[in-house]
Amino acid sequence: MKYKNLFIDLDDTLYDFSAASRESFREAYTLLHYERFFESFEHYMSLYTPYNLMLWGLYGEGKITKEELNRRRYSHPLECVGINDQDLADTFCHESLSRIPTKNCIIPGAIELLEYLRPKYRMFILSNGFKELQSHKMQTAGLDKYFDALILSEDIGINKPRPELFEHALRTTVSTIEESIMIGDMFETDIAGAANIGMQQIFFNPKRLTRLPFAPTYEVNSLLEIKEIL
Repeated sequence: MKYKNLFIDLDDTLYDFSAASRESFREAYTLLHYERFFESFEHYMSLYTPYNLMLWGLYGEGKITKEELNRRRYSHPLECVGINDQDLADTFCHESLSRIPTKNCIIPGAIELLEYLRPKYRMFILSNGFKELQSHKMQTAGLDKYFDALILSEDIGINKPRPELFEHALRTTVSTIEESIMIGDMFETDIAGAANIGMQQIFFNPKRLTRLPFAPTYEVNSLLEIKEIL
């Protein structure tokens, strides 16, 4: 067996974070009567989503803190419509984030794949997600029982794709690069990060992105295709 250790991203690889967050945001939007400020929920999301992605990029590079990420991404949509109310933005942050881990949202094929992999490999979650959310999400979705450990960037203050996090993951799990592979849906963080330290990768690409910076070791469009590789 070529590989012994699987490092797997959580959000939008196994756990459908996009669906869970959208549902949670809609609930917070309704609870706080955001229809007072926005034309629709879609209007709010159109202001939030691109700015959030930009901030996550800065967070991944270590240029902003978690606290600044949360403060800026939730205040930005309000500021776009002339509302400067940080307390309201903070309340939306709390209401939405507290709801996300209660959503049992799993990417299709995740459980079948994990059932197949569990007897054959040591498996570890490697995530940039927030500590207070990740364990709860995994428990809600029934994913926690499949993994030997949860390794979070927040624990050491370094995010994927920086090599220090991958090296920390290898060191703490007593794994070697040669016997390990990274599985994830984010090319810039999961795939490029692993490749930069010489670890092989499986790019989970359900969106069928084509303009990639380089060819990953493997590429799949559905999780169950991974059974043909491992």
